[in-house]
Amino acid sequence: MTLRDILAGIEPEAVPYPFSRLYALLAGGRLFGDFYRIVAGQVVEKLHSGRVLDIGTGPGKLPILIASESPLLHVTGLDLSADMVKIASEEAQRQGLNIVEFRQGNASELLFKDGEFDLVLSTLSFHHWKQPEQGLDEIYRVLREGGEAWIYDVPRKIDRAMFDHMKHRYGFLRSWIFRLHAFTEPFYKESEIDRLAAESRFRRHEITHTLIAYKLILYK
Repeated sequence: MTLRDILAGIEPEAVPYPFSRLYALLAGGRLFGDFYRIVAGQVVEKLHSGRVLDIGTGPGKLPILIASESPLLHVTGLDLSADMVKIASEEAQRQGLNIVEFRQGNASELLFKDGEFDLVLSTLSFHHWKQPEQGLDEIYRVLREGGEAWIYDVPRKIDRAMFDHMKHRYGFLRSWIFRLHAFTEPFYKESEIDRLAAESRFRRHEITHTLIAYKLILYK
C-alpha cells in the first residue's frame, strides 16, 4: 500500500464545517485568486455562451468569476459540502448573479442529464475523489458531443522552477505552507493522471500546466 493509498483512505471527500469556513477564507487569498482568475480567463476565451459545470467548487470563487465576466455563460457549481454550497450561494446572491447556481452533489453520481454541459471543470478537487474512474465516466456522460473537461490539480511533485516563482511572487511562508499541503493530501503523480485519462471513455487527452497545477484536458 502506497502513501497515497493511505492518505486517500483517511482524507474526507467533503470539507466539513467549520473547516469549510477556513477554506473559504484561504480561497480568498492572493494565490488562489490569481489561479482562479487565470482559469476563468481560459473559460471565457474558450466559450462565449453555453453551460459550464464546476465540480468540487468549494466556496464558489471560480463560477462567480466566470459568471461576472461572461453573462452568456450559465455556470453550475457542485460540492459535497452543504456549508460550501451555502457560502457560495450567499455570495452569488450578494453579487446579484442569477446565471450561476450551486448544488450539493458527488462527482461519482452527477444529478444532471446526458449531454447537459459544454464544459466541465474541476479545480484542486480531483485528488479528493474516492472514485475517480467513476467520476470521469460521469463527466463524459453529462458532456455534449465535442465538449471538453478541464481538470486542474496540484501534482505530487511540484516543479522546482515553478516553486521558486511562487516564493518570489507570494512569499516564502505562504509558498512553504502550500508545499507542505502536498505532503498531507493524496495528490497524484502526473503519470497516474495520464493513466486514468487513457483508461477513461474520452477519445483523447492532453496535459498542460497553469501556474503550479497541471491541466488535464479531456476531449469527448
